[in-house]
Amino acid sequence: MKKLVCALLFLPGLASAIDLDESGSLKLSGFYNITGAKVISGSALGNSTPWNYMQYKCPCSIQNWEYTGVYEKEKGWQFDQESLIGVQIKKDFSSTFSATAQLIARANNPYQGSRPTVDWAYLTWQPTEDSAWTFQAGRFRIPLYYYSDYLYVGYAYPWVRPAPDVYGWPIFSYDGANVSYRTQIGQSDWAMTATAWTGSYSQSNNAYYTRLYYGTPTDDAWKKILGASVSANNGIFDVRAMMMRHEETVSQNDPVAGTVYLLKDQPTRIYGLSANMDYKNWLIKTEVDRFEQKNPALGINNIYKYALIGIGYNYGAWTPMYTYSQYTTVTEPIEARSSHYLSLRWDFRKNMALKVQYDISKDKSHYPYPFFGDSRVLSVSLQGTF
Repeated sequence: MKKLVCALLFLPGLASAIDLDESGSLKLSGFYNITGAKVISGSALGNSTPWNYMQYKCPCSIQNWEYTGVYEKEKGWQFDQESLIGVQIKKDFSSTFSATAQLIARANNPYQGSRPTVDWAYLTWQPTEDSAWTFQAGRFRIPLYYYSDYLYVGYAYPWVRPAPDVYGWPIFSYDGANVSYRTQIGQSDWAMTATAWTGSYSQSNNAYYTRLYYGTPTDDAWKKILGASVSANNGIFDVRAMMMRHEETVSQNDPVAGTVYLLKDQPTRIYGLSANMDYKNWLIKTEVDRFEQKNPALGINNIYKYALIGIGYNYGAWTPMYTYSQYTTVTEPIEARSSHYLSLRWDFRKNMALKVQYDISKDKSHYPYPFFGDSRVLSVSLQGTF
């Protein structure tokens, strides 16, 4: 449970943070990932001859879809795709009302360069100090996945990064509000949290679509977001179910035709289920998700299925782990991938871990052109909190 507890430090509680004033009402905490990776080998369509895909020279491997972190074999070791440092500041105005902001400076940020990104900026209110209800409003990460809330707090999980086959969509934040309710389930050891959220988010020149799929500046907007999740934990098992719907609009500006809509107000649903175990020295991580966009009248049938399963064992300061992940679409031209990961985490100092990971990824897409292809990638990362 220690990694989960650490992760929760960067959520609204901000336990163990640094006091910035004498009253203790202004607190700061931080985290960092110094991550490097090297593509050892790769091929596409059964051929290992180097190829170009979009702006990338392949063999290559995408390890971060949100910020288009792509490693290219010809560049050797790269430390500029996923490395980052983040800080979170919380101001308590009273025992029931606070403001929180989280800023992250990324080595690779197609939106703001080296300038920090405001990932979180929200107000929190509870009716009373011991209330089971919590209300928040502002900017948040969309909680699509089990690790969404602390995806970039690398110290909180066993891998260098959660499986990119599962984690990563073009829109990953929302401006809006959420409400959560926490309770103990009867006289049992189980605690339950139910959360609902709503909002929207628009992004001009979206990096995911522009850099990875179209090569042309493409805008994306998720509107009328409405989602809910229920999670339960008894200290050993942790399960979570999630469902969210929104309307997506994807557009490009043509100098002659004007705005061209690839999708317009397209109803979309995303479902997720995760079940994890942390018992004695054993770790088991599982997650299954489904993304649906259907409109028979327009010939739209975009369905993605993605999942991961991992098993690890803790030997004191060492945690080796094997993980498998995959994703696939259900209609042609199919986009699909499956990956195997061998990772080793070493907690060699308090609040600091060194991780090494070896990925073997197979591109199973049915595209007539080379996509990202197969790859073997070696990663190393120093991750910690302060």
